[in-house]
Amino acid sequence: MQDAPEGLLIAWFSQLEDLTVLGILMSVAGAAILLYLWHGRRSKAAHIEQALRGEIEGLQRKIDGQASALSVLGERVLALEEYLELVGHRQQKIESEKRDPRFYQQAIRMADQGLDAEALIERCGVSRSEAELISAMRSAR
Repeated sequence: MQDAPEGLLIAWFSQLEDLTVLGILMSVAGAAILLYLWHGRRSKAAHIEQALRGEIEGLQRKIDGQASALSVLGERVLALEEYLELVGHRQQKIESEKRDPRFYQQAIRMADQGLDAEALIERCGVSRSEAELISAMRSAR
């Protein structure tokens, strides 16, 4: 009975015309080629996807490195700002120690005449804190 299916297949093929058999064989070959091409495209797509994932990971590492560098730069900028503020305060202190007391007497007279802190800053060249102190002392009288 095992020979029966083979025999049926051979009998079926023998009943077909040559062109029909050729058409069936061409269809099977075409289907095999399509399966091969489909598999090749799928493999190529997987390869491209893997390459893109690797590139994305590399770019992510670059971004992380740049974010880290920016963080360090931000910290350095903050430190420099603090240092400049300290230097500014020291410079102000040095300048105020060098000033002649008559310099402040002129600013006090101007404040007595009604000039506000902004005007004292512009006309006398005192710092904002000095001008505000002089104005506050004169307005308290």
